[in-house]
Amino acid sequence: MIITIGREFGSGGKYIGERLAEELKMKLYDAELIQRVSKERNINIDLLNENDEKHKKSFWYTLAMASMSMSDSVNSLTELPSDDQYFIEQAKVIEEIADEGNAIIIGRCSNVILKNRKNVVNLFIYSSDEKFKIDRKVEFAGLDEKKALKLMYKKDKERAAYYNYYTNQTWGARESYDLMIDSSKFGIENTVKLIKEYVKYC
Repeated sequence: MIITIGREFGSGGKYIGERLAEELKMKLYDAELIQRVSKERNINIDLLNENDEKHKKSFWYTLAMASMSMSDSVNSLTELPSDDQYFIEQAKVIEEIADEGNAIIIGRCSNVILKNRKNVVNLFIYSSDEKFKIDRKVEFAGLDEKKALKLMYKKDKERAAYYNYYTNQTWGARESYDLMIDSSKFGIENTVKLIKEYVKYC
């Protein structure tokens, strides 16, 4: 089984993934995925981290690339912009991970990359309570409330832009996931328990 976890910043999605990996005896891929791409594809890890779940292209750049693609000017991986190359290599590694056995993959469009496979459970962890997310970052990341709020908006905007661009779908849209959980309603521990019960029937 593969479990993919999309998550809002501060919702506890990463920690929930860690707990699930521990309790279900599954491998977890978050930062580990970036490390593996760097090692196996011989790509500088700083470059991968710089582009990780971030999308920086302007509207005009994207429009220009679309025009080039339509005119067959872009014919190979090496002719693509570097961040697009990184995404393709990362997607290949996600496919390899899915071939290897049980795993939990955090973000990186993994739900869409693996959409045609069986035994994949796609989760999205969010919070309807903004204060819940800010408080978690204050407690566990040592941020002050103002910085936590600013970073929350920045990270979620980056994740949404990255996901929407590379998948042509909408980040956090219910049709892309099997189960969406408001962690502020259930609490982190109960969210872990709920997911464990859910995957028993998948």
